[in-house]
Amino acid sequence: MWTNLIRSSFIIGLLLIGLRSFAATEITLPELRDEVLSENLDLRIQYEKYYQAQKNIGVARGEFLPGANIQLINVNTTLAILQSVVPTPSDWFVYQGSQELAVAEKFTTEGIKLNILEGLTINYISIKHYEELLTNMKQQQTLIRDVFEAARAEQELGADNANVVYLTQRQLLQHEQDIYALETLLLIEKQAMLIATNRDPSEDLFLGDLPEDDRDSLPESSKEAATLAINNSNELVSNRFQYNAAQFMVSSARWSFVSFDGIGFGYASKMSIEKSKARIVQLEGEKLNLKIRNQVDSAYKQLTILDQRIALQESVLASTLIIDARQEELFGNGLITQEVLVAAKNATFAEKRTLLKLAFERRIKIAQIKRLLSLDSSLGVTDVTPADVQITARWSSNTSGAKVVVLDLKASAEDLGNIFSVTFKVNGDSTGYRKLAADGFKLVYKPANAGSVDVVAVVTTLAGASFEKTLTVSGN
Repeated sequence: MWTNLIRSSFIIGLLLIGLRSFAATEITLPELRDEVLSENLDLRIQYEKYYQAQKNIGVARGEFLPGANIQLINVNTTLAILQSVVPTPSDWFVYQGSQELAVAEKFTTEGIKLNILEGLTINYISIKHYEELLTNMKQQQTLIRDVFEAARAEQELGADNANVVYLTQRQLLQHEQDIYALETLLLIEKQAMLIATNRDPSEDLFLGDLPEDDRDSLPESSKEAATLAINNSNELVSNRFQYNAAQFMVSSARWSFVSFDGIGFGYASKMSIEKSKARIVQLEGEKLNLKIRNQVDSAYKQLTILDQRIALQESVLASTLIIDARQEELFGNGLITQEVLVAAKNATFAEKRTLLKLAFERRIKIAQIKRLLSLDSSLGVTDVTPADVQITARWSSNTSGAKVVVLDLKASAEDLGNIFSVTFKVNGDSTGYRKLAADGFKLVYKPANAGSVDVVAVVTTLAGASFEKTLTVSGN
């Protein structure tokens, strides 16, 4: 058993030493964010790289860490909300002449980017966490080695302590094995990061310090957070444009949703969008709305529990440090044995690791909540009502001499650039006359008589928000 243990330690050590000889690259978390949210990113290729990198982490863990101490090495985040490892999309948007689906694709693409960013952020946090654990464990290794060397020196001087020497050597070897396992896990995470960010996996990766814990950037209550999540959801905006497409497309268009385990992608893999399917799309949006609210509420409850556990662990660690200091004093006065002192110091190292793990889980929870709230999205929801949008109307005559009303929407160039469509409803017409931005917002309407005309313009922005403008045109 010991032969196999030492051999495996030696092999892993050689692997780590060899890989450290490669070139180095450095990246910070803000740089990672900019890369993932870049407009120049080829999302299909990037997503495939991300998916394969995350899949390889699981495979490598199984090969290198079959007996990893789960209490020592936090391999999995058990309180995760969103699934970081998601299946490759079976297909992408296929649309025929539908501007609604073109906009829907833009927001779905943004959602995919946010899923990738969340996964890579957790990857980044994990690497920094393992580096902190490694520092802790190497400090403890020095202590254990000193105890072993002292016991062996006593044995060489004639002390009858063979059992103590055996036990301390066994503890040292097991601790070194845990260090090798942690270094291997750290290597696996770094290689996944390199592959997912399109860097040479032979490079040695150095990550910048984590930014300050930005809990203050989150809404105070889960209710406020849920409202923000709904308002910011790229998936809900995409759903609204899909619903518009189902309503307004004359001929059906075949396309498929991206199959994600994350929020907003639990639809059927393929759907033929027709007017008769509009209700299905609408129901999926309602289900998504409820799912987001539930996930936000659950995440906030879990974050509260983590805050309480961290406060408790800080108290435990403070007590442990007091005991540690007291045992050092007693040992210095010859009142306790070295074995008792070492046990106290090992307890201190263990409590510090527990606090590190809780802080690690809290950072991950915050990253997941930020994903739920779409706080990193570059497609923020615009103001529901642009600054100055007005309906204009005038009476005119068409080529046959009949009286017509010419309707148009007037606004600044910036506001017009944020408008996707306008649906004019004249004299209570439930159908409406829809005009897309690409075609301009002018409508020529021939009323049944020369009386007054009541106009309601339903304006839809590129962010999926809608608002109404009304106007009454006096009779001609």
